[in-house]
Amino acid sequence: MRHRPTTALLSAALVAVLGATPADAAPRAPRTERVSTAGDGGQLDGPSGDAALSGDGRRVAFVTRAPGLGCARYLPCLKVKDLATGALTGIDLGGGHLYSSPLLSADGTRVAFTAGTRFTAPYLHDTATGTTRRLWPESPPGSNELGAVRSLSPDGTHVAYTIGNRHGTQGSRLLYVRSTATGTDELISPAEEGWKGAASVNGDGTRVAYQTGGHSEGPEDTADVFLKTRGAGERVQLDTGLGTAELVRISADGRRVLFNARGGLYVHDARTGTTARVAEGRARSATACARHVVLSRADGLHLLDLRTGRDAAVGPPDARAGDGAVAADGSAVTFGSAAPDLVPDDTNGEADVFVRHTR
Repeated sequence: MRHRPTTALLSAALVAVLGATPADAAPRAPRTERVSTAGDGGQLDGPSGDAALSGDGRRVAFVTRAPGLGCARYLPCLKVKDLATGALTGIDLGGGHLYSSPLLSADGTRVAFTAGTRFTAPYLHDTATGTTRRLWPESPPGSNELGAVRSLSPDGTHVAYTIGNRHGTQGSRLLYVRSTATGTDELISPAEEGWKGAASVNGDGTRVAYQTGGHSEGPEDTADVFLKTRGAGERVQLDTGLGTAELVRISADGRRVLFNARGGLYVHDARTGTTARVAEGRARSATACARHVVLSRADGLHLLDLRTGRDAAVGPPDARAGDGAVAADGSAVTFGSAAPDLVPDDTNGEADVFVRHTR
């Protein structure tokens, strides 16, 4: 594997990695919108966060503890808001459930999330039918009692998830991909490969990128990133020689894998086997085309267009962005923040969920 250092984001090599994209639409004035509000637009009386945005930028899923929405400080709710109509709906598995890590399909009709009472499990909700399915393999090896969602394909037909148990680092010992078309679960990474820190499935579910071990800023190599083609058995390590690596995502076409290492963002091209450093800072989220990336820096969140080099500040220093934080065309980013000056009349004194419309 060759690691090609880059000194400019607009280099011909990087454009080749990202591929051609349509011309940008006419720019509009950026604005920030508060998403975590009541159905009538009023402020919530509890904190909200853990947000994800649909690829079309229309819907936001988030977790809230606002009593005004029937939630509680220790029993949060999972809500989905339609930004076009303001409609607020909930996904409810019953009393006592805790919710986290929502992810939306590109059109927002499917929501993957982690939830549970005593032990968590991965779920997939279909907004068209109102049905929610627990994702679990039929006969997983070993002892497994808890699980978590890791990734949702843009069309919502493939979900990467982990299962495990409470013993040490066994909480994410097995990595699976569920195909909703067939209802089958394929084991991607067994327990022998170590615990899984992250995973990402491409658009048609044929390729999966995943991280073993946890992210660390120290000198030790505590985590690695691999790429595996389903059914092929072989996996390829993408971060050789780069120390600890942190997976961001695989592109929808399965050709590019984005990961963090050595204080910057790298793009691996699966066609050529080459890896290029393309940005400074820690990436938190990226679009399915691997063009737009949300970076966390000391002064807050930034949205970087890897094709043009355009860098826009989108969130304050305390902003927190999750895996599914950016719209497919880079026109919007969702995040959580307790900053009181992002929108007018923010006086509830709570952390809220916001969307920054970049154009």
